[in-house]
Amino acid sequence: MDELFQIDAERISSELKIRPDIYLRIVKSFAGTLQEKITELGAALQVMDKEAMRRILHEVKGTASNLRLSSINEAENFMHLEVKGMADPVKLAEYFALLKRESEKFSEYINKMP
Repeated sequence: MDELFQIDAERISSELKIRPDIYLRIVKSFAGTLQEKITELGAALQVMDKEAMRRILHEVKGTASNLRLSSINEAENFMHLEVKGMADPVKLAEYFALLKRESEKFSEYINKMP
């Protein structure tokens, strides 16, 4: 998942049956929301609040999946599985770092868009 972030807005908007400009507007809105969710997730991780982590991860997964943002969805899934499973703090911290890196790449990509 270390490659550059890219979105094929034409293909995805066609799959979703919406105009590319509408898709991009939704994606840009999600970029801001995602940063808020990452902050909330970090706070929940600090106190090992599994319920809050599950809720936040579920929200991220739903939107990322619907928008076909596979690298965000994949990174979220690793952490989500760990929260639902053993919830090893070391593994959770690693998966959180991965999700945070992917969300930062996503935000950089979105911020460079016209």
